[in-house]
Amino acid sequence: MPKVHTIQVLRPRASADERDAAPVRSVAALLRSITEERAKPKAKEQEVLDVATAYFLRHGYQGASINAMARSSGISKESIYRYFSSKKQLFEAVMCRELADYGNLLTRLSSTLSTMELRDALVMIAETVLDVATTDRCLQLRRLVFEEARNSPDVGQHYYQIGPEHAYAVLENLFTQHHADFLFETSVMSRHFIALIAWRIMLERECAVRPTPNKQQVREWAEASVGDFMKAFVRTR
Repeated sequence: MPKVHTIQVLRPRASADERDAAPVRSVAALLRSITEERAKPKAKEQEVLDVATAYFLRHGYQGASINAMARSSGISKESIYRYFSSKKQLFEAVMCRELADYGNLLTRLSSTLSTMELRDALVMIAETVLDVATTDRCLQLRRLVFEEARNSPDVGQHYYQIGPEHAYAVLENLFTQHHADFLFETSVMSRHFIALIAWRIMLERECAVRPTPNKQQVREWAEASVGDFMKAFVRTR
């Protein structure tokens, strides 16, 4: 997994509700803490994140407020501020938890790829990425991240490093094992591959041209895309 560099999140002056809250953590620190705590989750903190995720998805970032979130969920405002010092930090934690799950999935996948044939390994990667990326939930979260990244570039930067860059790293590791078979550098190949498997289907999903694909449709798309990739970028013998 690529190294995640800490970028300090700049905060406005704390509101009256936030002055006695927990210390501010950067996005990278949040990711580390959430990843480490997945093995021993704090039940109340996870409950807060579950509520916040659903609320952000329903109302967006700008339309969400801690007070309204607390009223609608039955979780006290004090319980939210016990773990997260602001709406922005709560949103960052929601993003980081989703990325931690995705990153763990890619890490587990990476450990099995070295024993597989190249085509089969690429199909597995494509299915794994698309199974997550094409869901309504993932599309909604991406939109939220992109919206907030306009105001807080560090949010977008960490999303890119921990999400897309992690997938690129898994692919580069696989391509390095088969470097003699390719016409381009491994870093270039990884980006070509993700673009080939994901660009059109993601555009169709974002434009409401295509409904959420089922497992069989994802499999068929992955196999067809990998076939095209192999023809275009892998040396024939």
